[in-house]
Amino acid sequence: MGDALTLSKYMYETIATGSSNQLPVSSVCSAKCIFCSNHMNPFPIYREGFRPLDDIKKGIALLDANAQEIRIGDSLPGRISEGEALLHPEILTILKLVREKSTQSVIQVNTNGSMLTTAFIESLEQFKPMRFTISYHSDNPEHWCAIFNLDMEKYKIARYCFFQLRQREFDVQAVIVPLPNLVGYEDLENTIKNLQCYTNHIIVYPPGYSKMAGPELKKTLEFDPGELSLFLSKMRKRYKINLNNMSDPLMPLRFFPHNFMLRAYNSKYNNVLWMFSSAAYGRAKKILRQYEPSVPNHHYGVNVENLTYGGNISAAGLLMVSDFDKTLGKALKKFSKKDVKIDLVILPKIAFDRYGDDLTTHNYSELKEKYGLPVWLG
Repeated sequence: MGDALTLSKYMYETIATGSSNQLPVSSVCSAKCIFCSNHMNPFPIYREGFRPLDDIKKGIALLDANAQEIRIGDSLPGRISEGEALLHPEILTILKLVREKSTQSVIQVNTNGSMLTTAFIESLEQFKPMRFTISYHSDNPEHWCAIFNLDMEKYKIARYCFFQLRQREFDVQAVIVPLPNLVGYEDLENTIKNLQCYTNHIIVYPPGYSKMAGPELKKTLEFDPGELSLFLSKMRKRYKINLNNMSDPLMPLRFFPHNFMLRAYNSKYNNVLWMFSSAAYGRAKKILRQYEPSVPNHHYGVNVENLTYGGNISAAGLLMVSDFDKTLGKALKKFSKKDVKIDLVILPKIAFDRYGDDLTTHNYSELKEKYGLPVWLG
């Protein structure tokens, strides 16, 4: 009876995210990408291998049959290593079970494309509608092989699969991690140019590295965010393609704090401290200042550096309780010297799962207990 009530790590993560359209199936990958976070993570993550079919069936039971898309292979929030879903030895059975659960949802698969041979693509037609998001960081064969640490035959499969998928009317989009220090901007433009023949949507994830990266790897992964943003702007116009830069410092921030500001006032809080990631801080603080004259209370913003990961990691979703703790302690002393008594702290919600835990399973309530202050997620 006890074993029957024990959740697998996959099931725990699914429940922790509250996701009804995500089905992680594997943490096994065929590639060894040079920028893979598995090699630079400052704390242990789980490598669970192929998820057992019995456990996958439990995950399928939690899926929303009416979801617009069901994502196969994602493993958020990130305590389990992501893998290549199409490597799972029972992937066809898994897809069949998902399609039985939902007849209309688009089945979305993230892949490096090296499994998508002609025969395999033909076997997938029965599960349409399907969308493939293919990681494809260079169209140059030597660069592709160096980035993925895969051989030339795998490159040929990945390159040709775009044509075959579109020919069979599968939906296709691409992911690029731009590496200008390794391949150059000319190579990046050529990759975008060739991909626009098969897709109108490319997701761009700028390369990240942690403090665990060695000097050579750091040099390879370094880039200028502003320079990359301007380059992608030119590419959008030149090739008429949607390049979705996931951390573009020049794009407007989707941050609308007014309701929270009013809620804080109505809850009798007069001095509110907002804690922002380094990626958002500059833009978020400007927005906070724009709204502050419209509310009766006071709002302050502070920049939280990611000391857990270090390197160039600046996204809010990768901040830990320890990062907030270090910044909060210093900020409270600073404001106290100015005779400002902070009475509410607001943290970015994206840093925590539905239990309020960060990726190291520390709960944000620890800050409330340590500093004796109410803490909200916003």
